Amino acid sequence: MSKLLILIVFCLIIFMEVPVKTTAAQSQLKECITHSHCIKEIWVVNDSRKAFDEAIKIIEETPRTTIIEKNNYYLHAEAKTRWMRYIDDLEIMLVDNNIEIRSESRVGISDNGVNKNRVNNIGQKMTLIVDRS
Repeated sequence: MSKLLILIVFCLIIFMEVPVKTTAAQSQLKECITHSHCIKEIWVVNDSRKAFDEAIKIIEETPRTTIIEKNNYYLHAEAKTRWMRYIDDLEIMLVDNNIEIRSESRVGISDNGVNKNRVNNIGQKMTLIVDRS
């Protein structure tokens, strides 16, 4: 019985996506697996702290967006789509003196460009971005 319990716990640990708390120097946002409903960009900035704070302010003022987690180097927000009210995950993180931003739909195969538009709208409002890739 105990071996079965250990096997179950091991499988849960391996197959569940558990967020890991790390520092910006140790980690980065995960890559998009399906690009039809996910976008990830790296923004090169002159002053990463000011740019990060500017992006946070823009996200806080974005309609239908709720901040779930926020600290000195990371923000996770849930953004509801305008039409169908689907929830998308929006993340932004300081990584190696640059900013990574990622937006991904939780459901569906395609997002009709909603996540790309969300990231583009935030980027267009930013004044401290030097380069976007």
